[in-house]
Order: sequence, then C-alpha cells, then structure tokens
Amino acid sequence: MKNKFSRPAHYSHISLLFLLILSSCLAQNGLEKAFLNPPESAGAHTWWHWVDGNVSKAGITKDLESFKKVGLSGFQLFDVGLRLPHGGTVFNSKEYHDKVTFAIAEAERLGLEMGINSASGWSSTGGPWITPENSMKMLVWSEHEVSSKTSSPIKLKRPELNEKQQSHDFYKDVAIIAFPKPKNATFRVSDWEAKSLTDLKAKADQFIPSLENAPKDAIINLDDILNLTDKMGTDGTLNWTPPSKDWVVLRIGYTTTGAQTRPASKGGIGLELDKLSKEAVTMHWEALLDKITEDAKGSKAYTTILIDSYEVGHQNWTANFEDTFKEKRGYDLIPRLLCATGRVLESTEYSERVLWDFRKTVADEMYENYFKFFKEKCHKNGLKLATEPYGSGTFDAAQVGKLVDIPMSEFWHKDKAKGQRNIWKWTSHMTSSAAHLSGRSIVGAEAFTRMKGDWTVHPYNLKVIGDKAFTEGINRYYFHTSAHQPWSDNIKPGMTMSRFGSNMHRNNTWFYQSKPWLDYIARCQFIMQTGTQQADALVMYGDERGFNNFLGRVEKLDFYFLEGYKFDVAGIDSLDDLSVDENGDIRVSYEGKLLDTRYKILSLKRDLLMRIASIKKLGKLAEDGAIVIAQKPIRTPGIETNPNATNEFNILVKKYWDSGLIQLPSTYKKSISALTPDCQLPLGLDYAHHKINDGDFYFVSNQSYDSKKGTCTFRVTGKQPELWDPETGEISKNLNWKQLKDGTTEVELSLTSAQSIFVVFQKETKKTSGSYTYPTYKTIQNINGGWHVTFDKNFGTNETIPFEKLKPWNEHTNEAIKYYSGTATYKTNFEFKTSTNKKSMLLDLGQVAVIAEIKLNGKDLGTLWKPPFQVDIKDALKKGTNTLEIKVTNLWPNRLIGDAQYPKFKESNKTLPSWIEKGTGIPESSKRKTYAAHNHFKADDDLLTSGLIGPVTIMKSTD
Repeated sequence: MKNKFSRPAHYSHISLLFLLILSSCLAQNGLEKAFLNPPESAGAHTWWHWVDGNVSKAGITKDLESFKKVGLSGFQLFDVGLRLPHGGTVFNSKEYHDKVTFAIAEAERLGLEMGINSASGWSSTGGPWITPENSMKMLVWSEHEVSSKTSSPIKLKRPELNEKQQSHDFYKDVAIIAFPKPKNATFRVSDWEAKSLTDLKAKADQFIPSLENAPKDAIINLDDILNLTDKMGTDGTLNWTPPSKDWVVLRIGYTTTGAQTRPASKGGIGLELDKLSKEAVTMHWEALLDKITEDAKGSKAYTTILIDSYEVGHQNWTANFEDTFKEKRGYDLIPRLLCATGRVLESTEYSERVLWDFRKTVADEMYENYFKFFKEKCHKNGLKLATEPYGSGTFDAAQVGKLVDIPMSEFWHKDKAKGQRNIWKWTSHMTSSAAHLSGRSIVGAEAFTRMKGDWTVHPYNLKVIGDKAFTEGINRYYFHTSAHQPWSDNIKPGMTMSRFGSNMHRNNTWFYQSKPWLDYIARCQFIMQTGTQQADALVMYGDERGFNNFLGRVEKLDFYFLEGYKFDVAGIDSLDDLSVDENGDIRVSYEGKLLDTRYKILSLKRDLLMRIASIKKLGKLAEDGAIVIAQKPIRTPGIETNPNATNEFNILVKKYWDSGLIQLPSTYKKSISALTPDCQLPLGLDYAHHKINDGDFYFVSNQSYDSKKGTCTFRVTGKQPELWDPETGEISKNLNWKQLKDGTTEVELSLTSAQSIFVVFQKETKKTSGSYTYPTYKTIQNINGGWHVTFDKNFGTNETIPFEKLKPWNEHTNEAIKYYSGTATYKTNFEFKTSTNKKSMLLDLGQVAVIAEIKLNGKDLGTLWKPPFQVDIKDALKKGTNTLEIKVTNLWPNRLIGDAQYPKFKESNKTLPSWIEKGTGIPESSKRKTYAAHNHFKADDDLLTSGLIGPVTIMKSTD
C-alpha cells in the first residue's frame, strides 16, 4: 500500500536538486568567509635560525609571541654556525635539548606549528656521531702497469686519499681487476668523471651520453678482464704473474667523501651520513632526532622534520653495493668497474650503458635508503617530512618531490633594487608540479632568501617576486629568515643570520607593521591550498641521464615560452601513474589513488635514449587517445640482459613513431594551438588557475611596479566573474566583462603597482556581459603644514620636531632625524569645511617611505604598505576640525650608517661586546645607538629616502 505521506518522484528530484544547490551555496559562502578570515593553516611560516649557540629562553618566548602577533602560523627551527662568537648552547647538548623542549612548549601554548631541520647547518644530514664507516662513500683506485717479464713481487699500493679523507683513516678494498694494456692507454670516455660520479660536483647535463665511437686501439674486451681479488695478500702483495705482454692492474676500493654538515655549529659539525644506508640513517635518528621527539613529549605543535636543499655532493658507493647492483641490473659490476675509471669497455656505447646503470642504481638506492626511509621514520614518530628535493646529489628531484609530505622550493631577492630577477624560481615550478602529481596540498618555499641581508627590503619591494612564486604554484611561504633574538630588548637590530636573509624578525623596524601583508599572503595561500591547480600540459624529463637532480631548469623544454598556458614538469617515473579517460584527458594517480590532476598533452624532453618500458607506456597512452609528443629514440640507455631487447625496441619504435601515433616534438605548437589559451593577459601580468569545486579561481598578478589596465581573457563561460581582493578580503561584481562565442570570457582589469587579484568564476549566470564605471577622484584639499613629529628617543631625538613642510628625514639638517630609523608619529589638525555626504572620500599620502599607519579623529584606518597610499576616510572625516595622526616606519640602514660615523664596539670573532655577555644593553654613554651581528654599511654610504614625503591631500569621488 502506498504511504499517504509519500511524495511523487519528481518532488524527490526537486528536493535533491535543491540540496545540491544549497550545498553549493554553503560551500561558496564558506569560501568567502574563509577568504576574509583565513584559517591558521593558510598562514605563512618562517625559518627560525639559532646562530652559533646564542639562545635564551626569554628570547624564545618573545620571538614566538611576536610570530603569533603578526599572523605567522609556524616556523622551522634551524641551528647554524656562521663564525659568530659562540653563545654557549652547544648543539645536541643537554642545554640545547632543554631549550628545544621549551620552544616546543611555547609553540604549543601559542598555537604555532613547529618543524626542525634534520641536523645542524642547512645541508644536509649528519653530525659528529657519524663514523667514517657510516659516512658518504666513493670509489678510489690505484693503477699499476705490470709486465710478464716482471720478476719481483707485485705490490699494489693503496689508492691515494686527499687530505680530508686521510684525516678519517678509512679505506676498504672492493676488487682487484686486471686487463691487457691497450695501445691507446690514455683515451677516456667524455665526461667520465661526471658519468661515474667520481666528480662529486657533477651536474646532470654532463650525463648526456657520447655518440662517438672510441678509437679501436683504446677498447678493452670484457672477456680479457681478470678478477684477481682473491690473489692479493693483506699487505697488498699480488700473487699473480701476467700471462703475456703488458697489463694494467686496478686496486679498487672505497673511502669517505669527507662531506660534512654545513654550516654547522659547535656540537653539530661532523660527517654526512651515508645516503645509501638505512643503518646510517638509523644511527643519526638515535643520536639526534629521537631525542628531539622525546623533547616534544607528544606535543601537537611539533609536526615536521626538514631536509633542506641538498648541497653536499655525490657519493657513488656503499658497503656491498656490488651485490645490490647485480640484484637490480642482473649482471656483475666488478669486471665492469673499469668503466668508472673512464676506460672504454667493448665500445663507447657499451661503456655509456654501464655508466647509466651505475648512476641509476645509486640514485635508486639514495631514494630508497635516505629519502623514503627517512619519511618512514618520520611517520613512525607521527611527523611529516618536508624537503627541498633538489641539489648536488645522486637522486631524481621529481621522484623525491612526489615522495615527501611537504615538497619545498626556494626563491631569492637579489639586492636593493625593487623588481630584481627572481633567481632559483624554477625550483618552485618543479616542486609544485611534484605536489600536483602526488596530491599534496602544501607546496612550501624558502621565501625571499638574500645573499645580502642589508635591511633594505620591505613588504612592497618583496611582493612582486613573492606573487611570482604564487603563479609558479607555491602556496606556503617559509620566510628566510627570522634569526633568533637572544639578547636584551634594547640591542637592535640585534642578531642576524650573518649576512644572509630578509630579517623577518621582531627587531626589524617594520616587523610589527607587516600584519596586513601577512593577511594578504594568508588569503592568497588559502585559495591556493584549496582545490587543484590547473595546467594544460605535462612536460616530462626522460630516461637519458639516469636521474635529474636539478629537474625544473626548463629553459630548453617545449612549452616553456608559450603564453596563455601552464604546464607541469615531471620525471619519467611518473609515467606509470598516468592513464587516459573517456575525453582523452591524461589522468594522474598516486599510490593507487586517482587524483583530480589532469592534462591535455604529454610531452617528453627531446632525449635520444629511452627504456623499452617507457616506450610501451607512452604507446599505451597514445593508443588510449592521449596526445603524446616525444623524440624518436635511437636506443635504450642501459645494458639489456634480454637478448631480444634490440629487436623489441625497433618494433616498438616503428609501431608508435613511424605510424605517427606518437607525435614528434616539432608538432608541439600545433598541438597546443588547437586548445584555446587558458588565460590571455596584457604584457607584464602573470597568472595561476585553481579549480575549487566547480569554481575557477584565477590569480592575476601585476609583475611590474607600474599600473596596468587592459582586457584579460579566461577559458570560462556561463559564470559571473567576481573580483576577490586578497589585500582587503573584499569581493566585488563591479567590473566590465563579456562572454565570447569561443567559450571564453573577457574581463577588464585595472591593477595598481604590484597589485594582484583573484578573478573568480563560480556562480552560474544567464547574463552574457556586465558593465561598471570606475570611480574617479579629484583633489579638494591639501594638508600642507603644521605637522609635529615625534621620534623614538632611543634612535633619534626625544624632542617633538615641527615640520612646516614635508620632506624626507634623510634631508634634514638635524642628524638625529637625518640618520633616524624606526617609527615616527606625524600629527596635525586641519579644518574641513565641506559636507562629507555619502560620496567616497580618500586620504592620499603621496610618497611614503616605507609604511604608514593612519588614524583620523581617533579612528584607526589601518596600515598602508604599498602604493597607492590611499585610504577611504568618509566615515572618519567630519566637518570642522579634524585630527590626523600618521605613523611612518622606515628601514634600518640610515641609523646604521649614522652609527658608522663613530668608533666600533670592542668585539672579535671570539668574543661579543662585554655588555652583551653581561646581559645588559648598549651602554647609554655610547654614541652608537645600534648593534647588529653583521655590519653591511660604511659611514659614507648613501642614505635611503625616508618618512612622509607627500603631498598629503583629500580626494573626493566625482561620481
């Protein structure tokens, strides 16, 4: 019997539709609210350097409280040694762990997330507890020419070690091999030191195989090689006589590379652990990281261990590596070890194949035994692993980037001038791609690193390169850096990370005024941590080099210079994670989970070598309907143990390339041109595109310090465009736009200097266009004189100084003002005779150097940190007498240059000034008002423009 309360089926469908619409509306409202007030997880983090054992608990508390106050959400603790006088807290000592425990507890109290570097120094992992047997290792050998006419015993000397290796007194034999001396005994394979990783600084570009044939008289036959390992006595005497003519005997062994943690502080200086050994990793954890886990005692604040960018060079051996090699490659390495000496075995091609297998095996072992095992140790302890997965090591950057929980990159600010080129930005592209290929939600960046941390940067001149990182896929800054301030509060600027960094700490003049900038960053990061970043193409490095440790240096890659499209980069290992859906889109899986990431095109770097497994996978993707672009390969890269491999290779190449199923690289522009550009922008703008639910969020960044106005075209239709302003959190539909017949939408944008905006399409509309008239303003009043300015007496004067006309502090005749650094307060009263009515009224400060905080009639109008220095005063302005207060903050250089006029404090590289050691501040009797751990300035250096320069005016909307 039908229930009398049941409803017709179409009502159920309507209800379901209503619920879906309601759910979508709630999701949109939730996004809007979170955009205005982002969650803690969206906030920026900072690196926090403890320098040369100068650490105090009072300073720890004040540092972390300052982080919380300005809106930082977390930090990563580094211990470094930079040749400053040591402060007494020895790394890994009882006192060190006591202070780490205290820092963890303070982070817990304040709700800050904490990570810690894996060792002292910034690269890489080790310490004094790592013995030579557990350190990074490399092959070494001695060569001996012997003849069948030799009558005396053959004594094989141990390979020579360099001075650093000799100091560790560690050497073990691997093998003794002998071969007939070729007529051309000096010929070597090109770049053999790099290809064998004997050159510990070798770069991946040097691994490209030679295609030239070696001279026949330089070739050594594999069948002629003898393994004499069991013929040598403990004293090096070889119990063997050459059968005929002249022979060469190699005594091959291994020793430590001598690589040390760098730059480590006292207690942390020691050998780098063996990156191919789980036992060495375990030794390191037991000596250091297990203790820090115990320090945390289950704290929720301590979440992450960081491995910084890898800078300690290659290693090419570990104990029993020859057994591992045979297991993975299927043949005996020992007789082929002469390839590691650059000699030609069988042919150039054969030698290159052996060297490829050699490098690939080392890289695979480093991935498994260092990075992967390190991650397993982290997870076992409830921690995440963050890594900058690139550098001078023997590993594939893209593969490691996908593995770690938080892939990280770095970008630098070069020097004083705004808009400096963003060096190392390619790392951001590579690591964000790795996150897209593994489903990671956080892509970190060591942000605003500086070689010359001379106090000349501030939020405005950092913004453009920071926004550029956002367009490359970064969604969490880790500022480089906040040096821990261990000393008295009146010692400023105080501790620095020697000459490095952007000085994001509480003793910088503008630190407490940085909150609006950090709010801006958090809003940007919230959107970019949500949903999926979009790219049209996946550009993949191939098999040719064995591994690519600097993956992402993509200047020579196809698609790099095409405007209007974004692409990701990947390593060849990602091939196994790709599939094709019913629309021909390339889908990505990771660890068995299908991700939202998808691409229209797969393009391989123009390599000539390719494994059979790679060819099969590429062919399968093409057969399934994907657009695949790849250079036609000429051979496989390594030794093929399958006798049918060459024939199989040739058949597959003919099947996929000769048929045109896999396209040649020359077609890539034609392939992408069939796809409408995702985003077309005026010159000087860049973008990133995120999908959140059904919404499209385009981050559009003005990458110049000029205003930009123009039409932008987005590959979206049927949705109402909105402007989401990350500086204010405001959302507006007030813009000019129209839909085009090709399925795109044009939006007119007007961006101020260095401004970025989100253009958002998430609400469906039947409208095809919209119009808006931007307001215009005219100046109705100048605020010219009668300014009274007060300065911080500790760095300037205790007198209130009248300014009848505004002018830069550095042009003042009073040296207390001329050399002033810090915050000064301008006050003035002015009469406003016009009715304010409801029209918008702006206060325009003109030129400000560098940050202004404004109050009008006691009403806080906020902080202005970038041009235009304008604020709406409609609700604060009144008819009659008005009181205006403007706090202006400049930078440290002027005061530091002023102090350079006076004698230096007595200190050395071994001792700090006595008043620091006593725990007091700068003596009142001193003419110097500042102290910095590193000095960048001389007495005759140019002063920076500072203060409120103006003109200050009131502007009224003409609409």
